Amino acid sequence: MVLDLGGLYALYLTGLYQAAEHDDLVHAAVHVHMFLVGCLLSWAVIGIDPVRRRPGTGVRLTVLIIAAAGHDTLAKLIYARDLSAGGGSIASRHTGAELMYYGGTVIEVAFAAFVMAQWYLASGRALTRTRRRSQSAGPQLPIAPPSRRRGSAPLPLSYLGQISRGARAGHKRTPRAQ
Repeated sequence: MVLDLGGLYALYLTGLYQAAEHDDLVHAAVHVHMFLVGCLLSWAVIGIDPVRRRPGTGVRLTVLIIAAAGHDTLAKLIYARDLSAGGGSIASRHTGAELMYYGGTVIEVAFAAFVMAQWYLASGRALTRTRRRSQSAGPQLPIAPPSRRRGSAPLPLSYLGQISRGARAGHKRTPRAQ
């Protein structure tokens, strides 16, 4: 995010824009930088490939919101202050700023929707996994211990093992008559 916003602000708020217009090498370097940094930010926010220690949904949405605010602020600065002097007529600079503002908003909303869809699918998979695990353990039937009569001996610990084995096997164990 720092590379993305920093590169945009450096391009439009310093003399880098004029230098890029006059030098083909600087122009190409700026384009390559913007393209690669945009790809990197997109991959970090919405990358679908499995990555170890990927930040959570909240972190990715926070980064997306901060980047969106930075883009929108820069677009408003360009529009209000007629920045990038020498970058064409004022009308064309205003059109570029409007495109940056509204076009960026469309893309950022699409990214946010994609991140939320990933979150929804991941939570659905986790819920399905939990259901599958609970079903594979067999039905969890409540088994009441036999009633104790006054003066009878306490239940042996082996009875508890019979209860858990019976529950795992999926059938109800009835206590033996004494």
